[in-house]
Amino acid sequence: MVALDTAVVLAAGMGRRMGVLSRFYPKPLIPVANKPVIDWVFSSLSNAGVRRFIVVVGYMGSVIKRHIERYFSNVDVKCVYADDYVKGAGYSLLAAEGYVSGDFLLSPADLILDPKIVSGLIKASSRLGVPLLATGSAKRQGTAISTSGGMCGSVVSMKKGCGVERVCIGLVALDSSFFNCLRRSINNGEGSVVSALDLYIREGGCLKFIDFPETCWFDVDTITEVLKVNSYLLNAGIIPQNNFYVPPGEVWSLSCREESITRSTVFGPVLFNPECSIEGSKLGPNVSLNGGVSCKKAIVSDAVVFGRCKLKGVVKSGILFNNMFFSEGTRIEQVPC
Repeated sequence: MVALDTAVVLAAGMGRRMGVLSRFYPKPLIPVANKPVIDWVFSSLSNAGVRRFIVVVGYMGSVIKRHIERYFSNVDVKCVYADDYVKGAGYSLLAAEGYVSGDFLLSPADLILDPKIVSGLIKASSRLGVPLLATGSAKRQGTAISTSGGMCGSVVSMKKGCGVERVCIGLVALDSSFFNCLRRSINNGEGSVVSALDLYIREGGCLKFIDFPETCWFDVDTITEVLKVNSYLLNAGIIPQNNFYVPPGEVWSLSCREESITRSTVFGPVLFNPECSIEGSKLGPNVSLNGGVSCKKAIVSDAVVFGRCKLKGVVKSGILFNNMFFSEGTRIEQVPC
């Protein structure tokens, strides 16, 4: 049993950067490679030794809570509701205060990352102590930080923007004393976790970091990022079990009536589950079909499809949910069915 085996997962936000899609479906449950984003978060944390989870919910909280209770019934997990989640992630984290003691990991529910980052941060925390940030290359999006030191050292300041060498990946090791600093930050009118960390530094605290330059991580908070991580997982073959998978570069001509697939061509990588019905269609590349999706004379590429969708015609570069098409910066469009 590792010493740092508890994680707080923040799943309370409205997911506004997802645009109109967030009005209909909670961001943590959007499937990438046919697995909800929050499930990928749980997998990375548990594979690194985390055994206890506190999930903070808010927007569409009952939907997320129902999912957690259904699919993680054998896990030590507690869902906590944040009354003031609209005010910022700091308010959401504060809702977990009564459920943690000692050291814990903090992760957003939309952070898909290599489990090596989690295990590396846990291992480093035993040597460097907490609070401890996981950081990555400034070429990636994220909260920019100014640091001293090489692969590890101290954070000088937390700042948004560019021009610095590192960004915060989003995973941080804390202890329960951080709630005092968080509360002071909120009293100062700042509702974010980043603001509380910056206050911790300005008050003389030593916020440390450890760099993970060669690892992969995704902050899945836009439709573009959903499509990007879906493509990455499909091309890497990182997929859940009990799905049909056509690897990248392969072209399959499929006609298997017992599996509800007839006269269709698939250009890998493509992932679809046994509940899908596919007839006279061309799929791929970079397509995930999840749930009871029906494709009839459809041409689909670079898409994540889930819910009660009946596809017909050309669909590309977006998310389809219940016959509604969502792409970056566009309004809702009905898909022909």
